[in-house]
This record gives sequence, C-alpha cells and structure tokens, in this order.
Amino acid sequence: MNSTDNILLEVRNLRKYFPVTSGIFSRVVNSVKAVDNVSFHIKAGETLGLVGESGCGKTTVSRLILRLAEPSGGEVYFEGEDVFKLRGDRLRRFRKNVQVVFQDPYSSLNPRLSIGSIIAEGIGAHGIARGRKKREIVENLLERVGLSAGYYNRYPHEFSGGQRQRIAIARALSLSPRLIICDEPVSALDVSIQAQILNLLAELKKDFNLSYLFISHDLAVVEHVSDRIATMYMGEITEIAGAEEFYSRPLHPYTIALLSANLLPDPKQKKRPVILRGDVPSPLAPPSGCRFHTRCPVAEDVCRVKWPEPVEVSAGHVVRCHLVDREAPAPPGPLADLTFNTA
Repeated sequence: MNSTDNILLEVRNLRKYFPVTSGIFSRVVNSVKAVDNVSFHIKAGETLGLVGESGCGKTTVSRLILRLAEPSGGEVYFEGEDVFKLRGDRLRRFRKNVQVVFQDPYSSLNPRLSIGSIIAEGIGAHGIARGRKKREIVENLLERVGLSAGYYNRYPHEFSGGQRQRIAIARALSLSPRLIICDEPVSALDVSIQAQILNLLAELKKDFNLSYLFISHDLAVVEHVSDRIATMYMGEITEIAGAEEFYSRPLHPYTIALLSANLLPDPKQKKRPVILRGDVPSPLAPPSGCRFHTRCPVAEDVCRVKWPEPVEVSAGHVVRCHLVDREAPAPPGPLADLTFNTA
C-alpha cells in the first residue's frame, strides 16, 4: 500500500497575507504575512501537535483549513479533494467531517440556547435526525463526554469552564467527524481540569477513530496527546518530527529553546535554558534570510541572507535550518553546544 493512501489532510504551501492600507483611497501599502508557505499532513487516526509562540500563525492555519478565512495561496486537500474548490453538497460534507473545538469555552457557546439545542443544531442542519431521535443522540453524547443527560435543557452559564468545554466537544462529535481541530482547547482551564479533558480527547480518538490537529503553546500538553509535532515561528513551520524524536533529538535552535523553557516534573533534574534575545520581529517587515536569525544564538552569516530550505534528516523529521545537513543529521558545529540538558 502506498504510504500516502491513509493521509486524511494535506496542506501544501499555505499562505495568508493580510493587506495593510493607508490614505483616503485605502491603498495597499504592505501586508502582514501571518502564514507563509506552510506544509504538513495528518494521517487517519493521527494527532499532529502544532506549537509556537502567540501570534506565530497557528490559529490562522486552522481558520484557513476550516474555510473560515480565504487563503492568499496554497492548497488544502481533505480525503484527496481540494478544500478551496468545494461547493454545494461537497462543501457541506467537508464541514460535517471537519469540526473544531475553540479555545474559550465561555465565548464559543451561544448563551441564549440550551446546551441540548447547541449540540443538536448541527444534527438538524445536516438532516441526520429529527424529533425524539435527535434528542437521544444529544443525550448519549452528553453522557459520553462525562455529563448528565438531564442537563439537556440547562444553559451555558450554569456550567464551569471544564463542563463547557465538554459541551463543545460533544457538539464537535455530533456530526461524526473524521478530523477535529482543537485550538488551544485546555489553555483556559485549571491544570487538574486540563488533564481530564486531555484524557477524554484520547478516549474519544480511540472510540470514534478520530484524527486531531492539536494547537497549543504548552509543550507538556502537546507531548501528552501528539503522534507528531510541528513548530511554527513567524508564519513558517521550522521543524516537524515524530513526538519521541521531537523531544529526544530536537535540531532547530527555536525548538531547542522552546523545550529548554518547558518545566520538568522532577525537581532533581535541571536544565540550562536557552535564552532568546530581543523580541519577535514585526510581521510587517520580516527579516531577510531565516526569520529566526535575529534571535538565534548560533546564527551565521548565511542565515542572514539566505532562506533555509527544508532538510529531511530522517524519515518524517524535517528541519528548516542552515546548520543542519542531510549528510550529518546529528547536531553539527554550533548546534552541538546548544543543548538544553545538563548532567
């Protein structure tokens, strides 16, 4: 079987530029490159974690995939179909198969509707069930996400943040999707509740044969749920690898810096943090060459003038860095000293 046969979602060179206008005629004078040449894929039954600093373009990627925003360029394929060319019934089928769980459980639920109506809305819109059958589906979903079926007529303001996120997950499940995009689904919750929601998502993935695009800035959370992980910086993916290799053998200086800032659960273990100098450059005027070179502690002259091409150092492990060589995939030269582990 071809290795591409089970690819559910494929993103190719995706771009989103937001125009900046000026003057009384609103003339376009610049653009914000929120997403720039992003490529990745998600296989059926797989979870891809997407991490990076706030403002790096993670949520914009998800909005483009969902067709909540139109791209400036690039392609997205879902089950082999070009998402940006879908119309009519084919677009409705795509929207049924790709659902989303938003970051804020307080604003993502309509306060004027009961939770039963919120979950049942998509079921009715897609003609899946009506009347008593529709209510039975909703009650079963409520119980499946750890809530009581008796909550059907209650309203969002009567629930805690964790319970609201369970309602949002039930709404996403209501259409039996193939892929769920989780956009920071636990960042607004207490740590103890985060663990419950993450465990619930893992159970649902197995029971419903789901795939996830899991967006987060918390590397500990991403490690818990992901099969593969990609890092983003200023609209670009800098490194993508299997979860085990991502944490044991990071190669891009930005990935190494992120992992060095991640707290360890064992107080006896120590890290030497990698300190990034300066601020993230403005997306209105991104640096020439590698966009990370202005903060990179090991940048060389070539980094300032030449944009790095992706280098596949091992199967599925791709890095955009001039200091990583196809012929010498172990961290060479300056990267060998940029380690975050201490003895």
